[in-house]
Amino acid sequence: MHPADPTGQLTQQRRIVPRSAASPAEAASGSLAELRSVLDAVPEAVLVFDPEGRVRFANPAVGALFPGRPVSDHRDLMGRFEPLPAGAPSEGTILVRPIRTPNRWFELRSVPLGLGTQGHGRILVLRDVTNAQESRADRRAYLSILSHELRTPITTIYAGSRLLSRRVRRGSPPPDEIAADISVEAARLYDLVEDLLALTRLEREMLELSDEPVSLPRVAESAIRTNASRTPSVPVIIAGASDPPAIRGDAAYIEHALRNLVTSASRYGGPGSPIIIRIESLGDEVAVRVLDRRSDASTETLDTMFALVDEPNAPRRLGLGIPLFVTRRIVEAMGGRVWAVPRADGGAELGFALQPYRLGVGDA
Repeated sequence: MHPADPTGQLTQQRRIVPRSAASPAEAASGSLAELRSVLDAVPEAVLVFDPEGRVRFANPAVGALFPGRPVSDHRDLMGRFEPLPAGAPSEGTILVRPIRTPNRWFELRSVPLGLGTQGHGRILVLRDVTNAQESRADRRAYLSILSHELRTPITTIYAGSRLLSRRVRRGSPPPDEIAADISVEAARLYDLVEDLLALTRLEREMLELSDEPVSLPRVAESAIRTNASRTPSVPVIIAGASDPPAIRGDAAYIEHALRNLVTSASRYGGPGSPIIIRIESLGDEVAVRVLDRRSDASTETLDTMFALVDEPNAPRRLGLGIPLFVTRRIVEAMGGRVWAVPRADGGAELGFALQPYRLGVGDA
């Protein structure tokens, strides 16, 4: 410690070595390098164009989006997407679809970029929003079909109950027929509400699927009892493996999925036509096949069986709509798959497969 500095402050100050200030060019170079490193890590495709529309910078996401096809300029980039509608803004955010993969959607955001004395360039950001667009389309179709499906049973129940509340007039349908119609439509309304609740939980990731061994023959027997109470004129038979491996999943939701398949087969398979539930072990999967005799079972109609088809009369004509769409979502949530194919001897096969239950180390 210096004799004239008993507190030590002077000594501490002398230890501080000032740094020389960086030049503007060095600062700009460092900032640009830092910016490039940030943009390289961004998952969205980012391109910077000069005032003439030539690419000055493209991050690795651009190369991943267009492998082996580097973008040369702005015109080249926009030529890879479907033409924009007339009047579409040149700046801001728009939705575009690639020509080579029209099933994908991208959000393209364009922002003017000042480039000093060189005028104005442009920075474009491409973000894949395919999942969000498909979700919105499914939601719109779901609500449209739901409104149609709900009106029919509600109208029948309302009209039938009003008719029963009055004195039966000459020529009116017998009360037992009216009561039967009300019972059928009430069951249909119950199923729609169950489907709505299941899909809502799936959409909000609130569906808690228990991971337990499930006996498919027991699930099938429960589904058969439900169908017999509603449509006793349609026989349902269990065939295939008598003691298949237990599957991994949730018994209540597997029954929900199978009940929807049986209901579809019962409704569109023709009056009195038997339905067969065939259970088979496929090694790494256990399959459930529901076989019916529906008349319109072409490959073209069955390809969209588990999709939401928002077309006039489509749910009644093809057996499409909410129940089978919900079945697919439930099965896929449990790691399984669904299918719908025509049978060689007529009719359709609707089915799903799930993984067998295996006792793991963590389950012991």
